[in-house]
Amino acid sequence: METTGSRNGRREEGSPSKDFDAADGKLGADAGAKVESASVAAGTKEPSGFSKLITKLGLDVGTLLVMAKGALPPVIGLAMYQAEPIAKTYTTIGYLISIVALLSMCVLPRAKFLQTMVLNIIGICIGAAVALLALYSAVKARERTTPAGSVQRYNSSASAVCAVWLFFNIWIANSMRASRPQFTTPVILYSIFSNVAMIYGPQFMAVSQAIAFAKQLLVTFLTGMAIATGVSLFIIPMTSRKVVFKEATAYIDALRGVFRAQCAFLGSLETGDMFRLQTVTKSSETTDQGQEQATTDDLPNPKVLGAALSGSVKALVELHSKMHGDLAFAKREMAFGKLDADDLNELFKLFRGILFTVVGMGTVTDIFKRAASTLEQEQAEREEALKANPQLDPEDDARRTARQQERDQWNHIMQSLHGPLDSITQAIDEGLDHVAIRLELAPKAKTKPDSKLDGANGVSTTDADADVEAKGNTVKPGNDKFAAYLQGKIDEFFAVRATSVQEWCKMKGLDEPPNDDGSSSVEDAAEHERNRRQLYLILYMEHLVNCSAKSVLKVVEFADLKVAEGTMKKRRIIVPSLKRLRNWIRSVLSQESDNVDHDTPQGLEAGSLDVYIGALNSTKDPEHLPPNGPLERFGNIIRKIPHIIGSQESFFGLRVALATLTVGIAGYLAPTQLFFIEQRLVWAEIIISIGMTMTTGSSIFGFIGRIIGTAIAMVLSIVIYYIVDQKVAGILPFLWFFTCIEMYFLIKYPRFVAIALITMVTQVLIIGYELQVRKVGLKVASSNGQVFYPIYLLAPYRTYHVPINGSEHNSYDPGLACVAGGSLVAFFWTIFPYPITARSHLRRSLGASIYLLANFYSCVHTTVGLRLNSLEGDPNNKHSPGRRLEKYRLKLFAKELVLLLSLQEHSAFSVWEPSVGGKFPKETYDIIIEKVRNITYYMALISQATLSFEQKPSPNADTDTDFDPASTSQTPRTSTWISNLARLISSVDITSQEITSTLSMLSASVTSGRPLPPYLRPSPAYRLSEKLEELDRDILSVTHIAEPGYSAFAVMQVASSLIGNEMRQLTEQVKALVGEVDFSFHVISTADATTTTTSSGSTSETSSVATTAKEKEKEKTAENGIKRRKGRVGG
Repeated sequence: METTGSRNGRREEGSPSKDFDAADGKLGADAGAKVESASVAAGTKEPSGFSKLITKLGLDVGTLLVMAKGALPPVIGLAMYQAEPIAKTYTTIGYLISIVALLSMCVLPRAKFLQTMVLNIIGICIGAAVALLALYSAVKARERTTPAGSVQRYNSSASAVCAVWLFFNIWIANSMRASRPQFTTPVILYSIFSNVAMIYGPQFMAVSQAIAFAKQLLVTFLTGMAIATGVSLFIIPMTSRKVVFKEATAYIDALRGVFRAQCAFLGSLETGDMFRLQTVTKSSETTDQGQEQATTDDLPNPKVLGAALSGSVKALVELHSKMHGDLAFAKREMAFGKLDADDLNELFKLFRGILFTVVGMGTVTDIFKRAASTLEQEQAEREEALKANPQLDPEDDARRTARQQERDQWNHIMQSLHGPLDSITQAIDEGLDHVAIRLELAPKAKTKPDSKLDGANGVSTTDADADVEAKGNTVKPGNDKFAAYLQGKIDEFFAVRATSVQEWCKMKGLDEPPNDDGSSSVEDAAEHERNRRQLYLILYMEHLVNCSAKSVLKVVEFADLKVAEGTMKKRRIIVPSLKRLRNWIRSVLSQESDNVDHDTPQGLEAGSLDVYIGALNSTKDPEHLPPNGPLERFGNIIRKIPHIIGSQESFFGLRVALATLTVGIAGYLAPTQLFFIEQRLVWAEIIISIGMTMTTGSSIFGFIGRIIGTAIAMVLSIVIYYIVDQKVAGILPFLWFFTCIEMYFLIKYPRFVAIALITMVTQVLIIGYELQVRKVGLKVASSNGQVFYPIYLLAPYRTYHVPINGSEHNSYDPGLACVAGGSLVAFFWTIFPYPITARSHLRRSLGASIYLLANFYSCVHTTVGLRLNSLEGDPNNKHSPGRRLEKYRLKLFAKELVLLLSLQEHSAFSVWEPSVGGKFPKETYDIIIEKVRNITYYMALISQATLSFEQKPSPNADTDTDFDPASTSQTPRTSTWISNLARLISSVDITSQEITSTLSMLSASVTSGRPLPPYLRPSPAYRLSEKLEELDRDILSVTHIAEPGYSAFAVMQVASSLIGNEMRQLTEQVKALVGEVDFSFHVISTADATTTTTSSGSTSETSSVATTAKEKEKEKTAENGIKRRKGRVGG
């Protein structure tokens, strides 16, 4: 079977862009390290230092090709300008072709690029129309205010008209950018167009001049877009489908890494102390009986391996979220391939089924960490008690002995499961390999004639011989009978684990029949409950492994089905349906997250991975009843206008417009207009318009990044220009080479994309200006009023003479001063008149995340209730309650994952903001984010586990018919025990909406910043096992342990307990963050230095009655010491 290292190598060879390059993450590095160590152990040559560096930087063939592709459009634009017809056509604004071509982001996948390009074209056309109207107004204002025969170039009326038009243009455009992040690139180009048109507008004497200028500017922008489109579609084309296929391959590799990390972690529990999470080293240890243990080599460390497992799961979740966003574009794309949109959607659903169980395995480490934390706390309390009373020492020894015995028992049970776990993990790994081969995500492994040991069954096999019957149970990935082989492995694991668990139950005495009082016959109630919790935890882990294998089996069956249907035999034309195209057009104007390219520079710099909550935010208007009649409905529309104008997005657009006019006003005043045009201060306006962000944290980060990027561009421009002795034939290749290097940071490090982009834009701008002057000559270059200064000196605005065609002229570097000045003005208007901090944005987003979690819990609660009462209906019927709930539940889950990534971005940007006063409680926010993530995972796990309680779907389901509630009773469950268990669980009403209410209150407090209501306590842990045993003592007997639903019940029990623990900690952290309202009275008695507290406005009496004058004086002092604290925060 093919190794992971070779799989990673083939995948990286086709890696096109950042859209899937980050999918490998740490998993790819770990896999590479394992392969490298394996090759060294096998005696092969160790990679050289250069090879290791290339691997570490991720400079594979695919990345190099994308870097080369991204650097082509600006170079093509500058090379075109060297042709005489092009130079005569575009004259003094030809450099804009390269700028626009660069900003069009040709490295995006095809569907994303085409959507962005369509929006760019629409935006520029609208910008040209608005600019024509503005220029027409300015010319008419000049005509009405200029005396006849006057030749004065400056006109105050024309300048004022252009200034007003520029203000409203920037305001509306940036309000749209803040509201719809998918409009970021169109707004950037629109802003450049508007700024250039409005700055030169006051100089036009006639309408014909304005029309000619607007036409030339529009053609220039469209030419740059055409270059980027040609490069995107015809040079190393990259489709969104290919990106999804690469992500699917990375997903499979990531799953394999997670399962290997899971197997390693569970293997470490065979020898390590999972309750203390400490490393057992080769140093000698002394047992409690005083005997010295034999020294051994370093044993597997559960703490390190658990952290590795958690990191692998986290990387997989991030990849899942990214694939979810890219899948929307892949399904809308026309292609010539094999798998259509429905196939891709089904594959992603199957991957999601595996993810639900995988994230559950990541929580096992949290369980042991919580147990270790409890033991450490008890030990600390014990040590404090021993200091006061040393006679408690013998009891401490007894506890230490009991803990050691419990550890040994855990080691024993994990050792008994070692073989089955290794076998099923190997089968899962082969199953994922089978899926990659059958779906052609990876080539089939080459066969070799030599014999080797098959890892799945320990039988010596020969790769050249694939005859299944001749080899017995030996089945290779890619074989037609692999699904049956994997099913056999799953059945074998289930049987072996049932035997192991039954032996453990017998050892613990859990197989004894209960007494009349409900306790075990051999252990007291506490010991019996502790053993049952251990049993549930064992079943919890085994159920997750078993469900993971079954989920992989479903993907295997799907891949085999595609092969059997002939889908994978030949390519065909795949056309999206009209419904998908309509949804695409509708989604372009929506606020849904799958239309946002989170890799865009402004999106990442602003940390704007926000999620549109949609209908979840809808509330009743306390000041208006629902409209009744057309007039009232029209009134509601009118009321939305001031709401839009007063929105946060509109205020951001207003800030950008004010910042733009802060610099641009100099271009509309008589004393400074000529200087403004000569020194190209319009680029300071453009930097403000396209680079201003909503929060101060991202603004500081962007300000520093732009300064650094511009400084780098200045240095590189000098190198590019003079290293080839100012020869155009050498300048262009070197410009392409350095742009390739800068494109690497755009691809590999999205957080620093602003630095890379401003470096490339400034670099192209400097070189473009110089080549433009060299081509058209100084006279034509100065015809628009601009004076040229050198690119030679590092310090801005320092001139020197450059010979051109026998004459000398001055040129200049327009980069650093304009970028620095524009960025400084943008930063000022970000914090004035009041700052919108990344920290406040983090708080509001966190409140939205908790609110979304409340909706997700409510949906899971309803789903569990329907499954227990057999009311879900046929899952194949899209109108059934279960199917509709599933769609809503999965949508909430996907939004929550994206929002959690957004919170991480906001938290990262919060460190850039200076703290005025007290420090920002970043640790508390990070803990709350972690608790929200854990609860989300546990809820998803419960939703997946309760599938064992639902009924089987009807084989003749009609997916288009309406749902009939009476039909649910026609499909009974197959297991009597599961039916009885579900009936009992339903009768005790285990599901509770108290958690939904608690989460809603936590969300409201975090969002508004107000303290929590008093006496808020999370609902106590529900002891489901005790309630069920009260109704039926035999229902949870270990004799039913072979039932599939028994393990599912254990998962429900463990996950519910974990949710309860996380809810308590979440409530405590939120209370520490926002405080709690306290209406209590505190009576301070100075007589005996005691304090009595009562509630609801009542006070308690003091501890003594004054009988002497001195005591009366003390009593009076005590009365004066009564303090009532209303609305106290942090009580």
